[in-house]
Amino acid sequence: MSATRTLAAFAAETRFADLPRAVVESCTLTVLDAVGAGFVGSVQPWARRIVSVVQALGGSPEASVIHQGWRTDAARAALANGVLIGSFECEPLTGSHAAGTVLPAALAVCERERLDGRALLTAMAVGFEVSSRLAAAAVGLETARGFHNPSVHGPLGAAAAAGKLYGLDADRLTSALGIAGSGSAGLLEFAWSGGDTKRLHLGRASQLGLESALLARAGVNGPATVLEGRSGFFNAFSTEPAKPSLLAGLGSEWTIEPPWLKSYATHVTHQAVVAGIEELKREHPLDPAAITRVVIRGAERIMEERHTEREPHDVLGGQYSLPFTAAVALTRDLSDPLAYDEAAIRDPLVRDLARRIELVPVPGGEPGGHGVWHAQVLVEWAGKQHAVETRPYKGSTRNPFTWDDACEKFRRFTRSVLSAPRAEAIIEAVEGLEAQPDVGAIARLVASS
Repeated sequence: MSATRTLAAFAAETRFADLPRAVVESCTLTVLDAVGAGFVGSVQPWARRIVSVVQALGGSPEASVIHQGWRTDAARAALANGVLIGSFECEPLTGSHAAGTVLPAALAVCERERLDGRALLTAMAVGFEVSSRLAAAAVGLETARGFHNPSVHGPLGAAAAAGKLYGLDADRLTSALGIAGSGSAGLLEFAWSGGDTKRLHLGRASQLGLESALLARAGVNGPATVLEGRSGFFNAFSTEPAKPSLLAGLGSEWTIEPPWLKSYATHVTHQAVVAGIEELKREHPLDPAAITRVVIRGAERIMEERHTEREPHDVLGGQYSLPFTAAVALTRDLSDPLAYDEAAIRDPLVRDLARRIELVPVPGGEPGGHGVWHAQVLVEWAGKQHAVETRPYKGSTRNPFTWDDACEKFRRFTRSVLSAPRAEAIIEAVEGLEAQPDVGAIARLVASS
């Protein structure tokens, strides 16, 4: 059986009872974290501009949008919610940002078709797993080819989830994957010249995946070898793919466990550095204006050229840059995601620090677990040097969030957007997701503005 058909069969045949308890709990936690990211996104000007276009396009009022008082068709709701969740660098990372690609599609279908919480969790799990395995098997997709991971893997994961919810068999799901894979795209050029396209990628992937499942359901056929074919996914997007990892242990080993979340609104490779700076500031209160030298030594992965812009054009450019994010962390409290704002980007002190930060790559530095890259941060002021060694940051796979951690983050990240009673109502509703007879009730609670 081809790799494409094998993944399709996995998605079609997996039942809620097949999911390990840890996967169910992780998916539930991920829903809460993704919704929190969506609320943060809802106040960002670029996200508002995109969502306003979605609203203006209309559509049948069948699915809800986070923190909006209007509804639209399922595909456009998936687009809007994917944009909101992925619009401020604080969404979950599990499954190659699948919370912003798979979840919006699955949520929209569940609301449209009045499906229950177990159906949503099952669809999330298989969609996340498909996306995660594609991400692991595709080598050099970003670093060599110039594509953006979630916008390439996301459509297939979303198609698997939506197709699962519509009860497609393995043949129809193979076509859904084929259609989604044929439309996958998303370029990394934003890392060099700025722009809002990264904010669009997750929503577009979710929309494409959902529509691919609907097309397959209607009898439209996709290429059955979209992954392994001579002009398929791996030959187009990957250099030398690690194909064995695509199917190894499929159905018995879940690559999405434990979950992988963020603590700060910045690129994943910089999470541990920010955590280290926050620790250093707690132990040694400092005056940012008095800093004379900053040195970051660490794995080459965290200071690739695309992550070293010192004069970013916008917030996204700052969030994507290690030296700039380190400068922001030294001058602001990034436990509040909204502290990373336009004022931080334009702050002369931040920009001066970012120019002077020294980056020292350590050749051969390997990650200490998925998403954990070691670094040392040295800061000098008042004639003294203080250094901190990074550890696995909270949210990483080596230091995962508990439910209580996720609730605390949700309250903190949304406190300027939501009232405390509404935040608690959402937490309670998501905690009871598994027993929810109609996921639309949660979707509408999250949407009310």
